[in-house]
Amino acid sequence: MTGQNLRKETPPVPATDLHRGPQAARAATPEGRPVRRPVTHPIHAIHPGHRHAVHLAHRHAVHLGHPALRTANGHHRDERRASWLELFFDLAFAGAVGQLAGAFQSHPGLGALAGFVLLFTPIWWLWVQLTFYADRHETEDVAHRVAILVAILLCIALAASAPRALAGHPGGFVIAFACLRGLQLLLYARAWRHLPVTRPLYGCYLICFSAGGALWLASLTVGGSARYTFWGVALLTDAAGSLVMLAPRRRVPLNSAHLADRFQLFVLIVLGESMARLISAAATRPWSLPLVVVLTAAVLTLAALWWGWLATADCRALDSPAAIARFTALNLPLVAGIAAASAGLHIAILAADGASTIGAAPRAALYGGVSVCLLASVLLPSRKMTTAARVARLATAFAAMGLVFMGAIVEPVYLVPALTGVLALGLTAEARLNASAGGLAAVGLAGQEHPCLPS
Repeated sequence: MTGQNLRKETPPVPATDLHRGPQAARAATPEGRPVRRPVTHPIHAIHPGHRHAVHLAHRHAVHLGHPALRTANGHHRDERRASWLELFFDLAFAGAVGQLAGAFQSHPGLGALAGFVLLFTPIWWLWVQLTFYADRHETEDVAHRVAILVAILLCIALAASAPRALAGHPGGFVIAFACLRGLQLLLYARAWRHLPVTRPLYGCYLICFSAGGALWLASLTVGGSARYTFWGVALLTDAAGSLVMLAPRRRVPLNSAHLADRFQLFVLIVLGESMARLISAAATRPWSLPLVVVLTAAVLTLAALWWGWLATADCRALDSPAAIARFTALNLPLVAGIAAASAGLHIAILAADGASTIGAAPRAALYGGVSVCLLASVLLPSRKMTTAARVARLATAFAAMGLVFMGAIVEPVYLVPALTGVLALGLTAEARLNASAGGLAAVGLAGQEHPCLPS
């Protein structure tokens, strides 16, 4: 097919600085109208007869172009899934969460539980900010791929230093965090330079996130409670910087389907880490009936949390920056609750054969973690759940919280199955309430390949 025929069948699209930097080269038609080159944007306008050849050339080419804005010109409505590189990236951060939960279960205590929450939050926000960056700017060029691989290496360092940080030696954790923050700032600065439309938002990001990173580094010079004060102020600074995306003049589009897919997969990976934690606990104990009972109940508890997340997650409700910000913020306690509950379940499995209860901190992590996870899911933006179903889940969350106090006198071999029963009853009530109201949640999850994608 000739180039003339290709131009007839593929109308040219004006190039804008939303997709490429002002220095990018442009191709022109004989009429003088600029069009995008196929290799400068991940979504190509290519004739079907040339798609395979161009795809192979694009796959094996080395790209060093400017960052693109994938969500410009209506592409934030595309049905987009997580890439393989993003999944690899998520594995590293889920591993950091798993290391933190493992450190708590090795030395359970109320102080350690508070430290778990405090250290989990910066890990989570780093993942969120890098996820948002990839949502807007992921490309197949070398610069982006190298940056993500460097982020993975730094996240491994962050994960390796998490146990020592929880034990009161946070130097390595803070340095790894600061390096990741520096990489994040470099990525945003690169986009700010080449994509003028991002400057109102990313200018605020660069100021706030730089200040937050500086506070983390400054915490190395102090000790005791002053260190945690620095961390708290740094986290508040990050939160303030993140909220500037709500200002209309600073908005840069986000792909809600892609974000929902990333969050759903991250929850799934954290649940996978939790399953591995249960297996490791069971492997250290001889098989017995109490062990089988607690292990079975623990697995069903994690399955119930996953089912509850699926019944709530709905990217169709992420139709505004405010809804996306709310969704992001509420997933922090949701994922933290799952990770804390898995550490508590690990301790409960180890105590299955004993004739005593578990301590206050493991109980708070286990039953309180499940409760916090459910409470966060109640508040998630979703069109799947009716008001009555939300009330039912709220009651389930309070019932799970009540088990924290019952655990002082009831052994895990009885109380963990009781938790599973509470979750099963709550989810069944939600399904019936949604079905009676004709809600979206009445459709069975079995057979739904991807319930979060827009219809």
